[in-house]
Amino acid sequence: MSEPEPPYSPKSSGKCPHCREIVCFDEPYQIRGSTGALTVHPDYLRTGIDDKVYVYSSKCPSCKKPIVTAQITEGGKTSFRLVHPFNVVRPVSNDVPTEIRNDFLEAAAVLSTSEKASAALSRRCLQNLLTDVGYSKGDLDEQIKGAIKDLPKRLGENLDAVRTIGNFAAHPIKYKSTGEIVDVEPQEAEWDLNVLEGLFDHFYIKPKEEEKKREKLDAKLKEAGKPPLKKV
Repeated sequence: MSEPEPPYSPKSSGKCPHCREIVCFDEPYQIRGSTGALTVHPDYLRTGIDDKVYVYSSKCPSCKKPIVTAQITEGGKTSFRLVHPFNVVRPVSNDVPTEIRNDFLEAAAVLSTSEKASAALSRRCLQNLLTDVGYSKGDLDEQIKGAIKDLPKRLGENLDAVRTIGNFAAHPIKYKSTGEIVDVEPQEAEWDLNVLEGLFDHFYIKPKEEEKKREKLDAKLKEAGKPPLKKV
């Protein structure tokens, strides 16, 4: 079985952990010292008979900042750690309810040190979000299934992937007791955060933006002596 592609690797596309722009990452910087130039992709370290670490570097073509990722294989399982920056910058709009926003920020803050803790916080955050927007019946698995039917196709597919990547079938505790700390699949915690950002945009941020636009238009219509826009 081939190893999973590391996030932020050169030539791959994604959201920069520094500036949050969606880019195609550049080849790594060269590190210069007394022994000359050293390219940090990949640097191979043997940590045991079956354990190994690869270190990848790249840079963002937008903000020009370096990104360093470690690919760690221990006991036959591969995971990734963002080494620099230590934490991904993930700002959250104040339009997102405080409790949900705080859980998300904490999940993002601990991602580099504990993917298990990050994923648990993200699952709790997701359940609170779905409950807040009207999908309150059943456990998290049932809430996700209910929401998917009403979401735009791509966002619904991304939300459904939370169940697939998280392997809910093998770990029912993930959706029955969402805050429990349990093993995670490769890139599960990162994916959960990305999906939550998409849901924030759909349920909280865009509706608020549209509401503000309508208020401005209604004000102009009032000045012109015309009735306000109809609300459906």
